[in-house]
Amino acid sequence: MNSTDRRVRRTQKSLEDALITLALEKDFDEITIQEITDRADVGYRTFFRHYADKDELLNNVLSVVKLEMRELMSPPPLQFFTDPNLQVGDLPNTRILFKHVQENSNLYRVLLFSDRGLVQPLKDFAVQEFKANYGSFLETDIPFEIITNHMISSIITLLRWWLNNDMCYPPEEMGEITFRLIIQPIRNLILDGIKEIR
Repeated sequence: MNSTDRRVRRTQKSLEDALITLALEKDFDEITIQEITDRADVGYRTFFRHYADKDELLNNVLSVVKLEMRELMSPPPLQFFTDPNLQVGDLPNTRILFKHVQENSNLYRVLLFSDRGLVQPLKDFAVQEFKANYGSFLETDIPFEIITNHMISSIITLLRWWLNNDMCYPPEEMGEITFRLIIQPIRNLILDGIKEIR
């Protein structure tokens, strides 16, 4: 990355951070571009060299977060659902998810409590991924759309509760709780469904 690219990325990062900070203080619709540039210590005209408007800035933030969350919430290997003797341990690694949210807590305080595009795409992604990875291998009497919607909604609700309560438990403990409370029961449900089919 050359010096111009680094300078551009620094400016974009300053604008993104300013938007996130302001969104913790007021509703997104009330935030002005002038407030964003003042908070970022960036010239007003400079903003428009990077973004057409504040919605494009938010979408840029969202696109990065969606990629990160998709990686963290990708489905585990098929064996996780089909082998009842598997020592599941820490798989999927929900601890990493909570650690990531902790490290970016201001960002997630904005995005997980907003109707502006993070939650529903995550649900849609989970449904698509589960179908693509397991659809031809697993059958249950409950459609995957319902299973994945329940799983993602439950994890997001738990993340919101955790953020609302100042992350009062460490990420490692929250990962274990999520696994026991949400992931493991779904795994057992699928395993029971496979036994019934066999």
